Formats: sequence, structure tokens, C-alpha cells
Amino acid sequence: MRKILLFCAFFAAGCSGVKNAGSSGGTTQNANISGPYSAVATSSRNGATTNVYANLSMQSSSSFSASQNTLVCPGNLAVNCTGDNPPLVAYTMTGTVNGNNVQITLQFNNASGPDTVTLTGAVSGTTLSGSYTDSQGDAGTWLATLAGSVSGSYSGSINSTPNPQPISPSISALITEGQNFALTGSASVTNSLCFVSLDFSQGTAIGGAFTLTDTTKDVFILGVPTGSNNFNVYYQVGSSATACAGDFGTGTFTLQ
Repeated sequence: MRKILLFCAFFAAGCSGVKNAGSSGGTTQNANISGPYSAVATSSRNGATTNVYANLSMQSSSSFSASQNTLVCPGNLAVNCTGDNPPLVAYTMTGTVNGNNVQITLQFNNASGPDTVTLTGAVSGTTLSGSYTDSQGDAGTWLATLAGSVSGSYSGSINSTPNPQPISPSISALITEGQNFALTGSASVTNSLCFVSLDFSQGTAIGGAFTLTDTTKDVFILGVPTGSNNFNVYYQVGSSATACAGDFGTGTFTLQ
């Protein structure tokens, strides 16, 4: 089971090539909000940030919603991310659009109990921004930007949290993004006591972040972007895996 942690913030979005509202024949057109988006919410109470990664789609000309595999990552650390584990953990995120104005509602549970986050904002090109409040007394600002494909060659290193090695294992991976944000790929691993290679038969691109799974070796990897080509990653080995069962750790990937 993937690591489940912490609390949440929100998310809203735009699309690949967001169309700003305008008028045609006297009728106002709503912005078309769909596609992979990454967002960051900043609390005005304590300055804490929470990153959200989601794939959005229009449900009508005036409403949109996020897919169930939305990731919520306090501090933008992969180890802190929750979501992408429906039906055990899935966030309900819906929104409406009126011209260039958007309103989003996110309902979830955190350490303090049920929470509802309400976000309001506006579309500008391929970004959205605005302010939010929640039912637990927090408030702040948010900014969402369009994410690109995660396809490419990656290099990096990972290391176990419970059993760290003196020299971190190195990893080289090739990830390919197909239709509907599906990912496949493979990786070679050096200096690892557990694996020499991984075959990712399952995976998903989620608003610029990614998840990868080797179903045979029962290895799950989650990566969140920390810059234009850099990713913070978390990995977990299943409890019934034939090698290094129950192991987990963190690392970094760089897109070449």
C-alpha cells in the first residue's frame, strides 16, 4: 500500500491552451478548463505551502472536475503526498467557470477531521490564481500552472529510509507518456542490494508529477517536480515482495 500521510489544501486549473472568455454573437464564452495542472497554495496563517497535482476535465460548458488520482503534497515532498489511491483515498474536487472566473470546492479529511476548501480565482492565459478559505479556519492564496509531459530519460539516486546504504543506489530510467496520461517505462539500478532493473508496466502522469509501478517486483515510485527538470521521489516496496519487502525511501530524479 502506498504511503498515506497528512492533510490537504486545494486545486483549480486551466487547460492545454486555456481559452480566455470573450464574446461571440453577444454570448459570453467560458474559459475551457482541462488538462494537467500543478498548483501551490500558500497559507496566510503560517506561510505553509501545499502542492497539488491534478488532471482536470470539463464536465459541461461551465463545470469541471479533477480525476480521482489527484495528489496533495504538503511541503512538495513526495513522501508527504496523499491521493492516487482510490477508493481508499480519493479527493472530491469540482469547479465552475463563468467567463474567466473560477470557483472550486475540495472536500477531504485531514488530521483535524473533515475539511472543505473553497477557492476563487481567475484565468489568465495558461495560469489560474486567487484566494482560498477552508472550514478549519485557514486562508491564503493559490496559483496553478499548466504542466508539460513527463516523458524522457531520467537519472538520479534513491536510498532506503530504514536501511540506508553508505553509497546511494543510482537509477537511470526511461519514461514514456501515452494516451490519457498513462505511463510505461523501465529503469536500471546500480549499487542496490534489492534490484538491478525495474519494468514499469503501470504508471500515470498527474499534473506534472508521476507514479510508476513495477507489478512483478511490487515497487511503487512517486515523483513530484521541484524545478524545470528536477523531481523529488519516494519509493515503496510491497510487504509481500520477493526482494526487500516493506522497504521504502526517498531520492531525486533529473530529466536529461
